[in-house]
This record gives sequence, C-alpha cells and structure tokens, in this order.
Amino acid sequence: MFAASDSPAPRVVVVSNVGKFGGGAIIGFRDMLLALRKKRPDVDLIAVIPQRGDVAQRCADDGIKAKIAWTPWWGFGKWAGFRFIDPHMLIGWLPYTAILLPGIGQALVYFIRQRPTMVLTNTMTIPSHAIAAKILGIPHHWIVREFGRDDHQLWFLFGYRRTVRMVGRLSELVICNSHAVEQAMLTLDPTMKTRVLYNVVDTPLRTPPERHPGERLRAVLVGYFSASKGQHLAIEAIAIARRAGIDIELTLVGTGRPQPLYSLSKRLGVEDLLTIHGPTQDLGPYWADAHVGLMCSQNEAFGRVTVEAMRAGLPVCGTDSGGTPEIIEPGVAGLLSPPKDAHALAANLMMLESDEDLRRRLAIGAQESAQRFQRDRHDDELTSILGLC
Repeated sequence: MFAASDSPAPRVVVVSNVGKFGGGAIIGFRDMLLALRKKRPDVDLIAVIPQRGDVAQRCADDGIKAKIAWTPWWGFGKWAGFRFIDPHMLIGWLPYTAILLPGIGQALVYFIRQRPTMVLTNTMTIPSHAIAAKILGIPHHWIVREFGRDDHQLWFLFGYRRTVRMVGRLSELVICNSHAVEQAMLTLDPTMKTRVLYNVVDTPLRTPPERHPGERLRAVLVGYFSASKGQHLAIEAIAIARRAGIDIELTLVGTGRPQPLYSLSKRLGVEDLLTIHGPTQDLGPYWADAHVGLMCSQNEAFGRVTVEAMRAGLPVCGTDSGGTPEIIEPGVAGLLSPPKDAHALAANLMMLESDEDLRRRLAIGAQESAQRFQRDRHDDELTSILGLC
C-alpha cells in the first residue's frame, strides 16, 4: 500500500485530457484548479497536462505547477474509424490494453516520486492516472462531465458499460456535473459513490436585450456544428414558423462544417433567415443582438452556453433531456420541448414571438436563475466534497 506524504501540506494532482482550451471540460478543469488555489493556498497543487499549449501557459500565469505527461485516451470519437463496426470483435481486447500501459507506467513512476495525497481525473476519457492511483492506494476522484456515448458518441476501448463500471471502481467518489449524468452512471453501476457539482458560469450579467414593436424575433444557438447539437432542428423550427406566417431569424455560432446547414436552410426556404458565424472567444455581441437563446442538443450533460445566455438576459428554449431541465425551469427561465421535435420547438418560439411580456418575464427569470452557478458556490462545494474545506 502506498503511504501518503508526511508533509503537513496536502499534495493534489489534477489530470487533464487536453492541453488546449476549446470546450467546457477544460474550462471546468481550470475552475477546479482556481478553486483549490483560492480555498486552500497551502495545498501543493500540480496540474498534469498532455502537451504544452495555452492550458499550461494559463497554469503558469495562475501560479500553478504543471507537469507535461502523456495521458492516453480510452474513449474515441467516430473519427477513429469504427462508426459501424465494433473493433473488439475483430482483434480482441489485448491490443487495446497495450495502448494504455505506457501511460500507466509513467503515472506510477511520477506518483512514487511525488507522493500525492489525492488525485483528480478530469473527464471519463483518460484512465492512466486513475489506474496508477488505485495500484498505489492513493485516494482518487473522477470528474465526469459527459455521458460519453449519448452526447459525444464516443467509442470506448473496453466498451461503454464496462468503462462506466471501471470509473466507479477506480474512484472513491465520482463527481458529476449534473444529476442527469449521475443517473446515467448509477444506472450502469448502482454501487458507484457519486456527488453532483455544477460547473462555474460567471460570464458578465447583461441588461436583457429589448425587442421593439414590429421587430423580428432573433434566436441564437452556440455550439459545435453536429447532429447531436441540433442546429438542423433549429433550422427546421424556423421553417415551420415561416409556413405558419411568422419569420424568426436564427444565428448559429460555432466550429465545424457549416455547408450542410446552409444547404438545409436553402432546401427549406429559410436561407434568408439564417446567419452562421465561426468560433469566437467573445459571445457578448451575439447575446446582445438576440432575443432568445437555444439549446437544441439531444442529450447535453450540462450546457455552459445555456447559462451564459441566461446571464446575458435571454430566455432559453431548450430540449427536455440531459442536464438542460436542471438549468431551465419551464415558465420561469425559458421553455422546454421534447428532443428532436422541431414542431414543439417552433411552437415555443412562436409563443415568445407573439407574447413580448412573456419573453421579458422569462428573460428576467433566466438571469436570476443563472446566478445559482456562481464561483463561490462551486468552490465551497468542491473543497467540501474533497474534504479540503
């Protein structure tokens, strides 16, 4: 059994799956580091990052030590080439296990030298440091920020069900970013010990945008362009509204291939209502120019941009699935519709278009509700969960 350091100051290692900013998970990783630095400045805090980049630079700027080390993944997207075939049936389990061994060995050596008192792994996609901590008897906590299969369509080396169970067995506690994610984990492993910790979202509070008489309703959806994020659903909804005699403008912001979305809008006859923008680090102008936000993902684990839109004073029309219902209280902060139901989404948008008093009331409620996700709340809960308060 591995003995913890005799040093009076705890040493906490936090492991990232990526080295560049570009998604909610890595923002959550930094928020954890900042929380531990703020609440427990005596803690010897080390960030493990897979490669040099802006994450390592930000750690340096924040005065947090960073270790560059390989963190091999055991979950891959469709780009891995296995969209329709289970590769386990082709070549078995053993070759995939070999992929992880160098990362586990490196983590073992590092932990033996550093003697951490606690290890945190960010996202369910990287197992090496969790396995090394288990071997050495170091307390380990897994931060799960995704469903894995149902949101990002990941393929896992050992299969999804087995992976979820391994996440539970390799951790003293699994910390989930929504109750929906927690329930998904517990469905596959009822013995897993879990807690829910909502993400920090502390983007600026803005004055709710006004809509002048006769002005078209403008909706905005932010996210990677993919079927799971539901941009096509939003386009179908404004097409349904147009057929009902109501024009609603739609702005899409994100990365990915926009051409299929342009093609869909042209086929449905709403290309004049659609505007598409690439990625940006400043969403403020898009929030300010809209009257309503959209969250159309089929199964969003949390939805950081949902909260950002609410803090900007926008009611949000969201999908009644995943973690979205935990953020949007219907009739208070926005409206919900069933997944993949463009007609229901169109009905909600048309309701807001025809009832400006309702839209403004929901805008105020959205902004008030979004303040639940303040940094102080997150920091207090995190250190309490980890026993570092």
